[in-house]
Amino acid sequence: MTRFSRFGRPDLKKPKVALYLRRSKGEGGSTLEQLEALMKPIEEMEMNGEIQIVNRGVVGRDINKKRRGVDLTLEGDIWNEGEGASGFDVAGRPVLIHLNSLLRKGVYDGVIVISLDRLARNYGALARYAYDLWAEQDPPVFFHGITNGKTLGRTDANAPIEEAVVNTEMTWGGVTKQTEIKKAEAKRVGVNVTRGYLLGSRPEWLGKEYRGKTSKGVPYRAVYEVLRKGGDSRDFAIAGGKYDKTGRPERGFYRNWAGRLQGYADLGVLDTWLDGVDKVNAFIRSLSPTQPKSGYNQAARVLKATAGYFAYPAGVMLVDPKDNSQSFIQFPNPNEIDFEELMNTNDASTLEDFNVSVTEYDGGDLHLLQTQPRSKQKK
Repeated sequence: MTRFSRFGRPDLKKPKVALYLRRSKGEGGSTLEQLEALMKPIEEMEMNGEIQIVNRGVVGRDINKKRRGVDLTLEGDIWNEGEGASGFDVAGRPVLIHLNSLLRKGVYDGVIVISLDRLARNYGALARYAYDLWAEQDPPVFFHGITNGKTLGRTDANAPIEEAVVNTEMTWGGVTKQTEIKKAEAKRVGVNVTRGYLLGSRPEWLGKEYRGKTSKGVPYRAVYEVLRKGGDSRDFAIAGGKYDKTGRPERGFYRNWAGRLQGYADLGVLDTWLDGVDKVNAFIRSLSPTQPKSGYNQAARVLKATAGYFAYPAGVMLVDPKDNSQSFIQFPNPNEIDFEELMNTNDASTLEDFNVSVTEYDGGDLHLLQTQPRSKQKK
């Protein structure tokens, strides 16, 4: 057992690695936030002498989104495919294809990703473009995923078993993802929308059970104030009262909410959204002052009817999967709705003050937070 055994490469001492970033359109967050999550274990590896120091320069897409397009001439060891790159279409990812060409030239010993599904959600597709790198090249290039610790391109006795496990996980993970996509597409249109319900990110409500604990709700006003003043992800998590199992500030909370709250502010809907969050939590508390979990359960109809608004307070463009027609949906402001009435009806659309606006999408520019995952605007 050597200190480099995490990669299954006893032949390598202090390998030179590239970091690869990708998010598909259907996933929340950004590659900047993904990089932040990746850097902590990378810094530990550097400090322990497990890898060479990584050049923090970013190649490919601008991680801060200040320029468009892909620039493969930049210097750095961080390779950013950006957002919207499919996990099923390796050929459509110029950054990974170029990185593979450098791997064949021996520029890097290995590639590290936050999880191996960043490389692909289809083992066959990945093998088509990179199998020679980990299975035929001598010495092989390794591909290592941080979250599950699995590696392609090992040279120890566990190599064949590890590859079989990765193959299985990637294949079935891809099947699951495809199923999720189809189900989500079917729910984008129809009667649920006219009743105010649409899948999307929503606040953490008072009384909801998370990880076996009843939530106290999240003070999103205080969280946004930290963001507005330039606080880091640690400050952001502390303001939200979000900590991981070890008691450390939960960095993932920043990844999930910083861009969303800033986006709402940019769209001019943040104040109304925050007022709505306060109103819902106050209503839950009023239903059961001492048992918020009970209040949350009683408010189920209210939460469902307002789900579309809290996910898309500035409206959202939807694509009907049947004919690819596009509509722009605007949900009613919850601050102007009688929650008692909502709680006592199965169909919010029958209420006089609950009107979901459905109009033909005019083709204008939309903010990312006004689009559903994987919806495409017509060109």
